[in-house]
Amino acid sequence: MFDSGYNKKRGFDWGVFIAGVISVVLSIFLFANPGKGLRGLVIILAVLSIMQGIAWISMYAGFHGIFGPSWTTLLSGIFDILIGIFFLWNNKVGVYTIAIVVATWFIVDSVIGIVFAWHLRFFETGWYFFFNLLLNILGLVVGVMLLFRPVIAGMSTVYLIAIYLMVFGINEISLAFMHR
Repeated sequence: MFDSGYNKKRGFDWGVFIAGVISVVLSIFLFANPGKGLRGLVIILAVLSIMQGIAWISMYAGFHGIFGPSWTTLLSGIFDILIGIFFLWNNKVGVYTIAIVVATWFIVDSVIGIVFAWHLRFFETGWYFFFNLLLNILGLVVGVMLLFRPVIAGMSTVYLIAIYLMVFGINEISLAFMHR
């Protein structure tokens, strides 16, 4: 009745298929070489930091005549570039920074979850209050453990990325065959 043409056969989607295969291969590489994957992640973040710094300085130069001097923009640009160069120069500091950020993320998210769960006790949620509280306490314990074991935090980040790439890749490969 309302045929939008979406269900028509379009043939094999090579672009989606190649993206899926690359994602699966990258995922397998990360599972096999988590240390190299973590160093690669640091390099990617360092390059992105340098690019962001260049963008900030470019915005400072471009909008200087319109808005007047914005030292915050200029300082942010310089700081981003310096951080990026430092992470490229000393890869280990970047690895530990990522690990500390991940551990801190676990801790902060779990504390917020505990506060939220504490509010649930006023509502008749039954077992959900205790379950939510238990999971957030577990997340807090894991976050503290990760904070004291940054190598595990860094490696778990790589493994999470690898799992995501595997799921994404398999999904893309299946999509390539969908409308054959």
